[in-house]
Amino acid sequence: MENRLLLAFVLSLGVFIVWGWIMAQFQPPPEQQAKQNQKMQQQKIQPPQTETQTPDTVKPPADTQESGTMETPFGQGTEAFPDSGTSTQLTSQPGETIEVKTQSVTYRFSTRGGVLTHALLHKNMNPDGEPLNLVRHPEGSLYPLTVITGEPKLDPILMNGHFEPSKKSLVLTKDQPQGEITLHLKHESGLEVVRHLTFEYGKPLFRVRTQLRAPPFADSNLKYAVIWGPGIGGADTAGPNYISFSGPTTFVNNNRVENPAEDMTHTVTHKGDLVWTSFQNKYFAAALIPENGVKSAFVQKIDDSTQYVGLNFETVQAASTATYQVYVGTKELELLESLGHKLVRLIDYGWFGNKFAFLVKPILKCLNYFYDLIGNYGWAIILLTFVIKLIFFPLTHKSFKSMKGMQKIQPYVKVLQERYKDDRQKMNEEMIGLYRKHKVNPLGGCLPMLLQIPVFIALYHALFFSIELRGAPFILWIEDLSQSDPYFVTPVLMGATMYLQQKLTPTVADPVQQKIFLMMPILFTFLFITFPAGLVVYWTVNNLLTISQQYYIYHVAKD
Repeated sequence: MENRLLLAFVLSLGVFIVWGWIMAQFQPPPEQQAKQNQKMQQQKIQPPQTETQTPDTVKPPADTQESGTMETPFGQGTEAFPDSGTSTQLTSQPGETIEVKTQSVTYRFSTRGGVLTHALLHKNMNPDGEPLNLVRHPEGSLYPLTVITGEPKLDPILMNGHFEPSKKSLVLTKDQPQGEITLHLKHESGLEVVRHLTFEYGKPLFRVRTQLRAPPFADSNLKYAVIWGPGIGGADTAGPNYISFSGPTTFVNNNRVENPAEDMTHTVTHKGDLVWTSFQNKYFAAALIPENGVKSAFVQKIDDSTQYVGLNFETVQAASTATYQVYVGTKELELLESLGHKLVRLIDYGWFGNKFAFLVKPILKCLNYFYDLIGNYGWAIILLTFVIKLIFFPLTHKSFKSMKGMQKIQPYVKVLQERYKDDRQKMNEEMIGLYRKHKVNPLGGCLPMLLQIPVFIALYHALFFSIELRGAPFILWIEDLSQSDPYFVTPVLMGATMYLQQKLTPTVADPVQQKIFLMMPILFTFLFITFPAGLVVYWTVNNLLTISQQYYIYHVAKD
């Protein structure tokens, strides 16, 4: 019985990892996917340059649908401007750059359209060693924070018009923790837009208050919206991400709703208790957080590789004001918890991980605590492994003692099996008596291991999703714990320790089961070649500690 449970545990673990590896093979490589996205963007969206050019796909959805339902976008609106005797020709000059520096992010806005062109993270670098830009802008796409109405005579003004800034730059410090920049568009058609951007030094989010005055010729129920997209920069290229969802995600009615492109036909609108709508990937997120004057959120599909998210504002009568906040940054647990707005729900640990999120969070906090003490996440992982091993020491000790006891009575077990091979009921009765006589529990070797499975799953997901490991060096050749070992040293060491651990474990398995056990280290070695080095370090150290405990019990401790 013990051998079967142990074999089932090992094989189940193997299936868990193999399944993840298989799923990774169906995910296109990041570079190839990026090229596809850019190609589709060029085909579908052309940035307007004059009053007659406007996107025919990205528009605020109609407001007649319930949360999460499909709908078609706004009407195109083909009527020309009334003959007012004034020219509405727009300039095609590139906009000036407005730069805002906070503690963790540098934002760059353009006076052309008043849009966000860069969100540079100070602590996170791209492969070239430069600050990572979370604004993803393939050629032909719209910038984040673009204001759209769905009206072909208004959108070119909003997208190409010159927003006069109150100042060209803003640098926040501890001594000057807050600041504001105003962007003002006043067009001769009568359209007027004022955007008040408020920033805080220690927070990677800012507030936007938009005041819009419609021109005289506009519809009396003019609808307008703000968008983010397409997607977000900082996609994980260190390895496959087959556990969590990357894409449009909305938190509404106390539910985290994901909208993968393959499940959409065009537009999905979310209404109700709306907290935020976002784009997010494994490590980073950009979220629009409504405050006042916001009716709903929407996710709009342009094609299979291009989506936008946005907020629908209250209908414009003569003038309208709407306020929302923008978060652009990392998916760090403690940071998101401190910011509120339920932004912590941006973090998704996958189907397995979410079931054990109550364990994932304390593990991550413990990891960060050790990092604060040591300053190296590699050593922090090793310390965390020691702590977890110490907590489970009594269970593991009991398991190994039970295995040792089962090995000692194995000769008696074989005698009983041979003696009562034709009477299974009698054999079971004699077996139970044998176990009682020698004080051995046949399940004692596996049950303690089964109790540790939730912790293993939680730790696996905590390390897999930890943004802290991104770009974090360990020792010598390991320069990034979130990437696989470039020289395969740690996976080979892990396989060797796993093999040694099995050789030290007393077994009463039949020859077929023994061969399966011996194949597991080889299988795991090849699988762990693609795993983040931080995970492999944990598993290797855990194996070494287990080997030490086994050696003590089997070769040093007295019965």
